[in-house]
Amino acid sequence: MKNVIDYYAKFDEWGRLDREPIEFTVNWHYMRKYLPREGYVLDNGAGPGKYAMELAKLGYKVTLSDLTPKLVELAKDKASELGLAEMFNGFHTLNATSLEGIPDATYDASLMFGTSLSLAG
Repeated sequence: MKNVIDYYAKFDEWGRLDREPIEFTVNWHYMRKYLPREGYVLDNGAGPGKYAMELAKLGYKVTLSDLTPKLVELAKDKASELGLAEMFNGFHTLNATSLEGIPDATYDASLMFGTSLSLAG
């Protein structure tokens, strides 16, 4: 697992989504279409939290989790920088397959994009 954490600690996921916006744009379109208009969202495998920040801007209460400690810290810093920290119910460094410490049945929606999807199968 250390090799996965090391890889993502060096990878600029936020920048990738900015440089290659089609993925974010398409995902965001469907998120807006199918998510409830308000509520609590778990962003599991969130990386630096680009989607989570947009959800927080819309008023969702977001819980963020990712395997990579550096990305969780980056997300926490981004939330503070954007004035969104109060919209988050926590920033957790967790394996997407074991969300120990996050209460069950407290979310109106849960997200899992990218590489994390392969863990769900």
